[in-house]
Amino acid sequence: MENINGAVAQIKQASEKQSTAISEITLGVEQVSKVVQSSSATAEESAAASEELSAQADMLMKEISKFKLRTGEQQYV
Repeated sequence: MENINGAVAQIKQASEKQSTAISEITLGVEQVSKVVQSSSATAEESAAASEELSAQADMLMKEISKFKLRTGEQQYV
């Protein structure tokens, strides 16, 4: 009977350790998920800013193209 009680105690202890380990793993996965979500949001914001900057650069080039600067026969634009 002592062997059975000892085995049950060992199983209980092992189960508690596994439960603790699973909780820590779950916490780690949640933290990774938060970092991934944050990185994704930052990437989306960067992409939007890049598109806006590109559009502004295009507009600026159109405005600059209206100006003609000449030195002799050469044209600089």
